[in-house]
Amino acid sequence: MQKRHVIVPLVCGLILAQAGLAHAAGFNLYEAGARATALGGAFTASADDGSALFYNPAGLSFQSGINVNLNFMPVNPRFKFSEVTTDYSEGSTAEAAHKSYLIPGAYYTNSNNDRVAYGVGVYAPFGLGVEWMDPYQFVGRFVSYDVDIKTVYVTPAVSFKVGEDLAIAIGADIAGQELSLERITPHPTLGVNAIDTHIEGSSKLNVTPTVGIMYRPTDKLSFGFMYHHEKTMDYEDQEISMSNLIQPGQPGYSWSHTLLTGLNGGTATDELHPSISSEFSLPSIMGFGAAYQVTERVRAEANYVHFGWSAFQNLALDFDVDALDQEIVFNYEDSWQARAGLDIVAIEDRLKLMLGYVYDNTPQPLSAVSPLLPDSDRNDYSIGLQLREGPWEFTACWMTVISEERTTLENGEPANEDSAYPIGTYKSVANIFGAGIGYHF
Repeated sequence: MQKRHVIVPLVCGLILAQAGLAHAAGFNLYEAGARATALGGAFTASADDGSALFYNPAGLSFQSGINVNLNFMPVNPRFKFSEVTTDYSEGSTAEAAHKSYLIPGAYYTNSNNDRVAYGVGVYAPFGLGVEWMDPYQFVGRFVSYDVDIKTVYVTPAVSFKVGEDLAIAIGADIAGQELSLERITPHPTLGVNAIDTHIEGSSKLNVTPTVGIMYRPTDKLSFGFMYHHEKTMDYEDQEISMSNLIQPGQPGYSWSHTLLTGLNGGTATDELHPSISSEFSLPSIMGFGAAYQVTERVRAEANYVHFGWSAFQNLALDFDVDALDQEIVFNYEDSWQARAGLDIVAIEDRLKLMLGYVYDNTPQPLSAVSPLLPDSDRNDYSIGLQLREGPWEFTACWMTVISEERTTLENGEPANEDSAYPIGTYKSVANIFGAGIGYHF
């Protein structure tokens, strides 16, 4: 077997995982604030607290005073996998570890001026991860058995009121990203675990524009628009660790030892630390919203959100070992979400009940579904309460995210021809419990 034919399968799963995580295919985190989450994220035409810096910064012009908002929203995903064969007989099953991932949301806004309002927000619109139990036995370990990603945006923005009923905002999304991934490479003939690969990396900071528009023609009706530009996250000279799992004297040791030694320039080793540089995209986000005061106590809002996932088509990989250089095609498609929320005043000026629903259309083609954050169309349901006491606001919310089952067999054939990708059905559900506290100066 030629050297390149051995090396490419060794790292291909690693890079697929890195790319898949980077654009968070199934885990765009639209939950930038507890109140907005309780409303199903239908907030672009309201945007009446600090999280407007994500949902629509033009909303700052219709707020008053100085406000500070802190939000904490742990996400608890649950993943299950059931292996099947091409004749639809059952195989092994697996479950991801029960872990929580925190979504932060911190905001400062100043709307004291009648014409100009401004603020800065910190939030995490892309992220999460999956750690599969019994990693060295998990059937999908050759793609990924543990992955984690964190993408943090810092957004300063200014909103200008160009009339009594119209505001336009502009800002900058300053983003950085961290990721880690672990996977196994098998011996090509024995099938035993041969090499454990681990990557940790931090991207360079990336700055792109964001804009918002809010139009309120009447006291009852409001329209909103927001846009966050797509990003290219740049990873340069990130170190990969490759360790031989087969001990000297065990069957297959000479293969993995020879491979790592060859990659190390001929110096004998059972552990290698090559580096990789790459670029890949986060999608643009564009949202439209309309809100209407149905009754004195009930306000309804509907949003349409478009994600520009089609920006992620190809990934060029540049290793310090030239034999590893390659390009991978992903063919992601643009996706959309429909969001709706009801804001209900339970006790005037004190207590609000909020309800929400989301239909989330996946961007991920069936060929890309894998143990690394498997994705599918989803239905989300949310509820929340907000209590006001003087200058304080306290918010609690809960959202459940129910994903449709997705099987990687298509017309009786594997959707992905790579044998490292397990064939089977993925199921997932996630629960988000949010808490927010705000203070009005």
